[in-house]
Amino acid sequence: MNPPTHQSARLIVTGCGLVTPLGYSPWQTFRALLDGKTIADKAANLPTDISPIQLVRAVGCVHAAAYNTHDPAIELAERAARSALEEAALLPADVLPFLGVSKGAMHALHSAPGNFPKGALVLPPAPDAPLAVALGPIAYLAYHLQRRLGIARPTSVVAACASGLTALHLAGQHLRQLAALGQYRSALVVSAEASLLPMFIHSYKRLGVLAPLKPDQYRALPLDQQRQGFLLSEQSAALVIQAVPQVQPGQIELQDIAVASESFHLIQPDPNMTSLRILAGKMLASAPPDLLHPHATGTVEQDQAELNAYAPFLSQNSDVYACKGAIGHGLGVAGLASLIIACLCAKTRRRPPMPWLTDPVSCHPPLSASSRPLPAQSRHAVFAAGFGGHLAAAILQQH
Repeated sequence: MNPPTHQSARLIVTGCGLVTPLGYSPWQTFRALLDGKTIADKAANLPTDISPIQLVRAVGCVHAAAYNTHDPAIELAERAARSALEEAALLPADVLPFLGVSKGAMHALHSAPGNFPKGALVLPPAPDAPLAVALGPIAYLAYHLQRRLGIARPTSVVAACASGLTALHLAGQHLRQLAALGQYRSALVVSAEASLLPMFIHSYKRLGVLAPLKPDQYRALPLDQQRQGFLLSEQSAALVIQAVPQVQPGQIELQDIAVASESFHLIQPDPNMTSLRILAGKMLASAPPDLLHPHATGTVEQDQAELNAYAPFLSQNSDVYACKGAIGHGLGVAGLASLIIACLCAKTRRRPPMPWLTDPVSCHPPLSASSRPLPAQSRHAVFAAGFGGHLAAAILQQH
């Protein structure tokens, strides 16, 4: 009997993990999304004279990870990974690990003695701070995940805000290559972001991409005409995918995933979003999505231009959901977090509301702030875009 061909391998999602300021599990976060909660709700109870750094951290921190001995990114990544492995009913040794992050364990590097002037430290130095300096923030995070989880050494990917989906693309390619040899394996893809440090907050503020840093104005309004920027958020996401010869009823299939690049500008997106249009055409030309999950940061330059790139491939029945209005911008985690939310939307047949949407940007079909039902076999398209022109997209469908 001949081994299955490369093209015959199918990828299914068997486990999810998601940690956000709204919840420590995928379903806890999704319940909050269905209830119309957002991380900006926290700002209502803050004093008016709070400093910008304190404001960003109060709204965007995951407090259960704040005082990890080594680095909060390690805590976040481990929690999400264990959740995904538990749902998939797999042992850590059973999976091929992939790590996609934009910054890594920056707190450990930031707090290493001698790195910054006295008084600049946010946390006490990690017990192995010299190792953090020697390895760098990405390898240091991978090292601790390997040690804590008992997984193999992760393959690491850095692609700005598209890091999580880019790691997923690499994992999918690897599983399909193994399946072509008759080896049907599972992969664990992990992404984590915990970089609410003063240097990053000030950097994003100087770039003009953050919402106004006042308690009564620090709101994310993606896809709304009044949008002024995004909210920084600590997040982690993990996905277990498995290569199978056939997809069974009820399973969620990762039908396609692709990456691209836009060599326009290190920071600013191409106004025409040429590469994104090409990527959207590749992913959406065969069938329009029931629910589109755009990158939609809530910045003035991004949202309308991004929707224009998708417009030719949407149908009258297509809907749009921008999760950053609720959970903030997880930077390197953003695409993978959106994909997990897409899985939960498919399972529950519901699209959460977008309570921040009062004056929607132009879109056909029109955007709606209200929660909407989804068909039984909904098709979801998830996109991520980042600094340096990194782009990634994924298509999933529940059978």
